[in-house]
Amino acid sequence: MYTRSGGTILNGTDEVSDAQLAAAGFSAVPTEMTMQMHMLDLMYAPRDWLTFMVMPQWMRMDMHMREVEGAVDDGGHGGHGGGAHSHATHGLGDTGLYALVRLLESNGHHVHAGIGFSAPTGAADLKDGDGRYVHYMMQLGSGTWDFLPSLTYTGRADAWAWGAQASGVIRLAEKNGSGFRFGDALQLTAWGSRSLTDWLSASLRVNYFSQGTVKGHYNGPHNHTSPVDIQPNYGGHFLDIGIGLNAAVQRGALQGHRFGIEWLAPVHQDVNGFQQKRDGTLYATWARAF
Repeated sequence: MYTRSGGTILNGTDEVSDAQLAAAGFSAVPTEMTMQMHMLDLMYAPRDWLTFMVMPQWMRMDMHMREVEGAVDDGGHGGHGGGAHSHATHGLGDTGLYALVRLLESNGHHVHAGIGFSAPTGAADLKDGDGRYVHYMMQLGSGTWDFLPSLTYTGRADAWAWGAQASGVIRLAEKNGSGFRFGDALQLTAWGSRSLTDWLSASLRVNYFSQGTVKGHYNGPHNHTSPVDIQPNYGGHFLDIGIGLNAAVQRGALQGHRFGIEWLAPVHQDVNGFQQKRDGTLYATWARAF
């Protein structure tokens, strides 16, 4: 998964100027933020109605920043300074552990419940070269055990398939070892697809995502000069539309392998506080069942 945010800063749904950012006390803002997540889904079904899954992931975040025109950084909390600059973090992220239970199977209709947990294997205490915590969003993990419930419905008839899913993230601790916790999250998604050939299908998806602000506060030195340093500037309500293609190889050395690609584009963003506008997310998947 590759996600990019770039350019304009939003306050709620409105674009803001450097003058407004300076008035809010910010002296630096991101110009571009990218996140890569490489996820390995290992699934095993000991019964027809039960599937276990473990999902380790490797992450990389890159951020480019600039100074806010007309702003004054008093350096009281250690400003970014130095004009335009970039920084990055990368490494092992949190690990998902899931049990998927079939609740219904009837005439092409299926309902599954997911009971999952996220183990805090990703670092949540990364610091920069000056010994200050990096931005909250550039930590590799949440630093907390998280509960990940889900409910999924899928259906199929002739060349058509469709489905919907509700899922959530519930943090199981008031704070992590660095003194904060990310907000709880809710995701609602619905999709439909149609077979174009015996090996290729196209899909359309609508996705709604909502997340609360960061709670708590870093328990060590960190910057306060940019929106990404401030806890209320996280989360919000987001609506995206995705289009995708999925291919199932029918013959040859890759018979039985499935490949998919999807572009998820934002159509509505209502952010908490001041945040950079999201540009979109690209998903690429490879699957093999046996």
